Amino acid sequence: MSETRSYDRSLELWRRAIEMIPGGSQTNSKRATAYALGAFPIYAQRAEGARIQDVDGNWYIDYILGLGPITLGYCYPEIDAAIREQLERGIIYGLLAPVELEVAESVIEMVPCAEMVRFLKGGAEVTTAAARIARGYTGREVILNCGYRGWADGWMAQSTGMAGGVPDCLGGVIDGFARHDLDSLRAKLEEHAGRVAMVSLDPAGGGERVPDGYHQGVRELCDEFGALLMYDEIVTGFRMAPGGGQEYFGVTPDLACFAKGIANGMPLGVVCGRAEVMRKACDDLVISVTYGGEALSLAAAAAAMRVYRAEPVFETIWATGARLMAGFDELGEKHGVPLKCHGYEPMSSQTIRYEDPKLSQDVWTLLLQEMAQRGVLLRRGGLLFVTYSHGEAEAEETLAALDESLAVIADAVDRGTVQDLLRVTEVKESFRSFT
Repeated sequence: MSETRSYDRSLELWRRAIEMIPGGSQTNSKRATAYALGAFPIYAQRAEGARIQDVDGNWYIDYILGLGPITLGYCYPEIDAAIREQLERGIIYGLLAPVELEVAESVIEMVPCAEMVRFLKGGAEVTTAAARIARGYTGREVILNCGYRGWADGWMAQSTGMAGGVPDCLGGVIDGFARHDLDSLRAKLEEHAGRVAMVSLDPAGGGERVPDGYHQGVRELCDEFGALLMYDEIVTGFRMAPGGGQEYFGVTPDLACFAKGIANGMPLGVVCGRAEVMRKACDDLVISVTYGGEALSLAAAAAAMRVYRAEPVFETIWATGARLMAGFDELGEKHGVPLKCHGYEPMSSQTIRYEDPKLSQDVWTLLLQEMAQRGVLLRRGGLLFVTYSHGEAEAEETLAALDESLAVIADAVDRGTVQDLLRVTEVKESFRSFT
């Protein structure tokens, strides 16, 4: 291993940030305390392909990737060229931009459920729009939800641990059901019989493989009880398959929400679905945002979807992800560290489970620290995002770093010196998705 990397500039900026920005970050999951504060980079200054450089000049292979929006790679030539070309013509107009039609046509061509689309800017916006559309279309109020749909009041009212500032009265119009449990969903549909507007879930969420027949079972239950089915494809969209999780699993929802990978990092959200349902977004409802037609993001999305259709993006992501999952499991077994991969290859999750939960947390922190020292950035527990730019060289470099890091960890666990090796000043995990 090379000499210890310095994070002095990152730490200097972080000390300034926490005085001015609540939590120090605009995104909960990007807070420095969620990683390995003091032994992990905090601020980036540039990125290219599968690699990112921090403000102290250190380069890394990156698997955090903005929490998922980067599907092709940083500074991907076709995307950057499309943004530059549009920038010369303007960012946003008081009139409509023709690129809106190009992106709408591409989404409709690629996504099975999409007959009409609306553009917004982020995941919380499009899932909230889907909820309003479903309620407007069905005339019902209750939503049954499994997973995290964003920070808007209507979704956070479901949570018991993260609902500060959310009016109690909203709790009566949203309820949860157990993940991958059709009996739980049926029981909730019966409990709220005649009142459920929509069932919403992320098609590959939870960090585990979806049981065979589950999605078809959800579809049948929604049809039986007259509820719309909405897939939150914020993560799975333009990552699992060209048409997202619904294409991969072969089940078509009534509504779907996309963001992240649709524009390879530019801010764009899409709510789409059956035309009969989607027309409610214009005919009877107020769903409007100034930046819905912002042309730079739409130009990036148009370019990204051209690449998705022309090149083996998804086959490559799956193959690279499979190599990494197998390698992580093999190396965990080799070193006697209980590191396991779960879920799906384009965005797998990882667990480290000792009998002592505190040891598990400390080992995770030490793994983040040791991998960063060897030029690889991971997120605690995943998701391990893979891009089209992560090739064989990046995968093998990552596994070599993991081999060395797990050797350090195994020795530290045996000696009882894990905490002695940590150069971390604070750890506070970001929130997790809830059921």
